[in-house]
Amino acid sequence: MFASVSPPWCPPSRAGCQLLKEGSLMSRRFAITLFTLLTVPALVVPLALVAPGPTAVAAPTSVAADRSPSGPPGVAARTAATAAATTMAAVRPTLRPGARGSAVVTLQKRLVALHYFDVSVADGVFGQNTYHAVVAFQKVQGLGRDGIVGPATWAKLARPYVPAPRYRLATASLEVNLARQVLYYVRNGAIQRIIDASTGSGKWYYSQGRWAKAVTPTGRFKIYSRYNGWQSGPLGSLYRPNYFYGGYAVHGMTSVPAYPASHGCVRMTVPTMNRMWSTLRIGMPVAIYRS
Repeated sequence: MFASVSPPWCPPSRAGCQLLKEGSLMSRRFAITLFTLLTVPALVVPLALVAPGPTAVAAPTSVAADRSPSGPPGVAARTAATAAATTMAAVRPTLRPGARGSAVVTLQKRLVALHYFDVSVADGVFGQNTYHAVVAFQKVQGLGRDGIVGPATWAKLARPYVPAPRYRLATASLEVNLARQVLYYVRNGAIQRIIDASTGSGKWYYSQGRWAKAVTPTGRFKIYSRYNGWQSGPLGSLYRPNYFYGGYAVHGMTSVPAYPASHGCVRMTVPTMNRMWSTLRIGMPVAIYRS
């Protein structure tokens, strides 16, 4: 510190320097006194603070860098999204069916905002509707389909993958993604509702004197017939079926597991079918694909 400061005891004037050369006692005392003052720590510190020299410069924060006109675009948004995901995963409790409280309300509102249609209201109760909305979300995000909202699910809720429809039609339509086991309600070129579904199990079954494989047909169809209520059939009862190909229908069911389990139809829960019923119609396009 001391070596970087010019010796302040050298008098600035030419006359002062001459006095020192002549060995003036007064000048020597002045120099000694000034030297002593400079060696006192309380006085050295202020001199060091104002002395010229290299100054440490604090590194700019990410927010400041993001605001710079010359910085790369979108950095601020990505930084904020990363922080939100980390915070959400760290502070949110693990939620499962039966949970209640404000954290459940937060979960339900987020699912509704992301168009997961099985949850109908943010009532703070983790019931079956919320469970199916969580499972549908986990299916779309590629997570484990357990219906439990832990750190991984909270993180995806903060930064989710947003699916897009395969077909953009002039009219409202349905799409069924067999790989993800979800049904999309598409309108105005965007997915408006994402619904937990269960399709053909791929297993063999025996019915009406013959064996058949439980496979959901793929392709593009249209709803050609509907029945408003429970309809009995050779394979069981269907709730409010919307037939799109032979005996295959989109319908409500009391059992909608997180895996393919039907004889080939597209199942959704009974409460969800009740809410969907008025938006379905004869002639509505239905597209079914595997990935």
